[in-house]
Amino acid sequence: MRKTFHWLAITIIAATLAACMSDPYETGIDLITSTNRAAANNLIRMAGPEINPSNNIIAASFASIDDLTESSTFGRVASQQLTSQFTAAGYSVVEMLLRNSVYISERQGEFLLSRAINEISAEHNAHLVLVGTYAVGESNVFVTAKLIRTADSVIIASHDYVLPYTRDMRTLLRQWQ
Repeated sequence: MRKTFHWLAITIIAATLAACMSDPYETGIDLITSTNRAAANNLIRMAGPEINPSNNIIAASFASIDDLTESSTFGRVASQQLTSQFTAAGYSVVEMLLRNSVYISERQGEFLLSRAINEISAEHNAHLVLVGTYAVGESNVFVTAKLIRTADSVIIASHDYVLPYTRDMRTLLRQWQ
């Protein structure tokens, strides 16, 4: 009986230590979503009175900092998750995936080119645009999200954050073949 108790105690201790030593980023499946939600909330806070629930916001897929015409599944997911949080907070976000006026590539997602931003924002009565970039490092992905006032292209809020380069991130960042 005593031998069984010791074996059980050792097994429980070993399992507890293994759980404590595991990489929380590899096991935390909600990390990307919660970090993107926090980024959206911070942009809303920083924008203050510049962001108004009655004014439309449009969003672009987040682009690779190395090539602003390239995105990835991660770039599209990040943009969608931030816009979900804006919507949950009561802001009006125009869904650009359903519009024909924005350049949409099957592989890269939608991009708001600077020369077209005034035209697009006027067509959709958007006062702000959400844009973002990401850079892939060896063990992290560095992300910047910005809210830009469409009338004069002034950045009214910006938020930088880092996500670990996990198995999920590697899959989301894999380039189309």
